[in-house]
Amino acid sequence: MRERFDPQGGKTAITDQKKISNGRIYKKSYTSEGTSTGHESTVRHQASMKTEELEELLIRLVSVRSVVNSSGENDIIDFIENYLRDWDYFRVRPEQIVRIQSKGDPLGRSSLLICVSGQESKNTVVLLGHTDTVEVDDYGPLADLATTPDRLKDALKSGQRNLYSQAQIDLESDNYLWSRGALDMKVGVANELLLLKQLAENPAGFQGHVIALFVCDEEGNSAGMISAIEVLKQWRDAKKLEICGVINTDYHTAQYPGDEDYYLFRGTVGKIMPIFYIRTLETQAGDPFAGLDANLVLAELINEINLNPKYSDSSESEISVPPITLKVEDLKEVYSVKTNHEAWALISVPLFEQTPADVMRKMLKAAGTAAENSLARYYRYQREYTGRAGIPTETIHPEFEIISLAELIDKVAAQLGQEKVYLIDHYIAPALTNADTREQTLYLIRQLEILLPDRRPRIVVGYAPPFYPAISCLDSDDNFYRMVDQGIKAALNLSEGVNHTAGSSYLLDNGKELKVKTYYPYISDLSYLALPYTADELQIMQNNMPTLGRSYQVPLQTMKALDLPVINLGGYGFDAHKWTERVERDYSLRILPKLLASIVMEILGT
Repeated sequence: MRERFDPQGGKTAITDQKKISNGRIYKKSYTSEGTSTGHESTVRHQASMKTEELEELLIRLVSVRSVVNSSGENDIIDFIENYLRDWDYFRVRPEQIVRIQSKGDPLGRSSLLICVSGQESKNTVVLLGHTDTVEVDDYGPLADLATTPDRLKDALKSGQRNLYSQAQIDLESDNYLWSRGALDMKVGVANELLLLKQLAENPAGFQGHVIALFVCDEEGNSAGMISAIEVLKQWRDAKKLEICGVINTDYHTAQYPGDEDYYLFRGTVGKIMPIFYIRTLETQAGDPFAGLDANLVLAELINEINLNPKYSDSSESEISVPPITLKVEDLKEVYSVKTNHEAWALISVPLFEQTPADVMRKMLKAAGTAAENSLARYYRYQREYTGRAGIPTETIHPEFEIISLAELIDKVAAQLGQEKVYLIDHYIAPALTNADTREQTLYLIRQLEILLPDRRPRIVVGYAPPFYPAISCLDSDDNFYRMVDQGIKAALNLSEGVNHTAGSSYLLDNGKELKVKTYYPYISDLSYLALPYTADELQIMQNNMPTLGRSYQVPLQTMKALDLPVINLGGYGFDAHKWTERVERDYSLRILPKLLASIVMEILGT
């Protein structure tokens, strides 16, 4: 029996160790309650002080405005690094703070890797948090107050902006801290920093290492995480560490109206983004049935896919949100009476269990449905018009060709007798220096499609960046999840029993439940810590995403090599990315720190 270090202070826990299947130590935790009123009073006082310290740190983090794609992203990393280097622990070990430059980033943004080491052991827990926020323009005239919680709250209380009813109730309750980034996700970063501080003040109280990654650009293209995982792998390999799992502390919120539960997620949703290029037949606006309007086809495509649960992914009892359009546009650049014959769309498709190959099959089928529906609508309208106008003629157009971008590349390469790699490099080159990565994909498609001698209507389906794999406990060894479960039970003084799995819950001391689900529902950098797809499935994606490995870099091999189990256990509140963003104090500043510390100590405790 060994005394278990409690970084929160207060109750003393005792651990009884026994082996589990892979040779790791599994710690069964019991709790020794303080018996004196004085002891209990001291515990409450210590907890209150830590809550106050955590809120003060959160306000300091929030006050550093770090909007994505701005210089503020470097400001927040500077703040965190300076905060850390002021600790005695890092004055002695400055090399355990590593600044990571984002590769090829024109803004020169960087991220941080921080390591706090305890007694000798290879076991390692990774904490993850992003430091950027979305912009503040939605605050309107209150934009200058968006990152000053007290002043923002005063302005809202004075009625300078009308709140919806629940937000008004929350404002009056004083249980919420309001500001941009407080919920998403500086409260999570603050929790991680305070946990690191407690560990650094008593490194003899745990075994192994806690590595924290604080990354930039999560709200954009994940440039920070993509560079950080390379350094994480190098650090792991050089020091021969065994990473047990990753804890992200990104925010969570109600999953439906009236939902009062909190959530632990044992994985994260993925995302892939099909790009659709539509080319039809131009005509003069005064003779519209002599051609086919690309916008008609685009409308049918959106009607078929956008928000359609038919295209949601599912896993056991969980279902992803449906796909949604992120860009729709016709490609007519000047005004004229020639009808539009080109259009394109980007559609975000969530991933649970489906692969890039599965999505491609579904999107090609959806494109075929849109083509059929648009022609059916065209012919119906044409018959109605010619009938009313007394015109006996009708135009019959060729059937659509529905092909993938990979098939288009194959066709043109065969036609020109060129190697596919050369073909892509040659035709995409003019767009690489002055176009967005998604527009680069569109540019290539247009350049290749126009080379085909067959000018029938056509829809080309490819993939555009970014790509986020889905990760879940279903793909992982469950030892990490067992220890997470035991850590939560220890923090909540719950009895030993059946492990909590997806669909179950823990009862918290505020009377609410912490529910366990598989997929964190919001795109997150957790996706870059594993790659649960076969080589063939990835090849299909790569064949249809020509910017991958050119202007868009994702270290797929590093992700595959890391192959880490993950959880998301973060702050709670409402309205992330809205001007009513707010974080709930009680759970996020009192309960969450205990859960995180207990999980880490369950894995690394002496």
